[in-house]
Amino acid sequence: MADSEGHGRLSRLVGEPGLTGTVSVDRVVSAVADYGMWALTLGIIVFLWLPLSQIVALSFMENSAVLFPFEGVTLDNYVSLFTNESLLLAARQSAFVATVSALVATLIGVPLGFAIARHEFRGRGMLRGLVIVPLLMPGIIMGISLLILFRVVGLSPGFLGTVLAHSVYGLPFIVLPVVARLAVFDRKLEEGARDLGADGRSVLTDVTLPIISPAIAAGFVFAWLRSFEDFIRVFFVGGTMDALTKEMYGMVVYSQGTAAMDPMATIIVLVVSTALAVAINFRDILEYV
Repeated sequence: MADSEGHGRLSRLVGEPGLTGTVSVDRVVSAVADYGMWALTLGIIVFLWLPLSQIVALSFMENSAVLFPFEGVTLDNYVSLFTNESLLLAARQSAFVATVSALVATLIGVPLGFAIARHEFRGRGMLRGLVIVPLLMPGIIMGISLLILFRVVGLSPGFLGTVLAHSVYGLPFIVLPVVARLAVFDRKLEEGARDLGADGRSVLTDVTLPIISPAIAAGFVFAWLRSFEDFIRVFFVGGTMDALTKEMYGMVVYSQGTAAMDPMATIIVLVVSTALAVAINFRDILEYV
């Protein structure tokens, strides 16, 4: 009886007779893959969030440079932030530039995405490739190139130049999700709307745009974020314009007002995380990135 029970447990572990080797190897490989994915996921989470958690912790500490030795908890760092007018001005300016740039990229990128996805014309493949170039081009090359171009056409570095640079930089983040969404769009929905009497404009505004709006939102969010956090392109084309990344870089280089850096970084992380959480809760924008 004991031998029979032992044989039954062994069979359940390794499989039926004749399949022992195959089943046991498959189960081992499956188990290793499962645990490996969990370990990889945990490692990515730790790698991404541990530095951010450290910044959040440092923003509340007396010694805002290192975690140890622990010297106490304080809100003085946040007082330093909200009394630092130059840093707050730079943050508002960066947010405004990012918003304008993302809007310009969206207004250009959505029609461009429709043209690439739904129309055949000469140079379509080349246009699709050119759209991706700002995404692949190193920031320093793009910054220098645009600076030379602006000097040739007589445009001084500053707000307008930064908006133009970031609009070009954000264009791929709009076009690519829109093209991807339109590629799997069911055109029968538009045909049904037309059969029911809708004109072209109504079909676009009431059928097509609402369906592809998560892709547009995804592109807008990422275009905004890439503009807000950019340093290299702003360094070349921003001129004397205040930008958050330039201001924080100067604080590090000259060791002035560094107590306000951790609170500013904490607020940025909180705002970005909240915005993404709200967007994901209402519409799953991550499906298109």
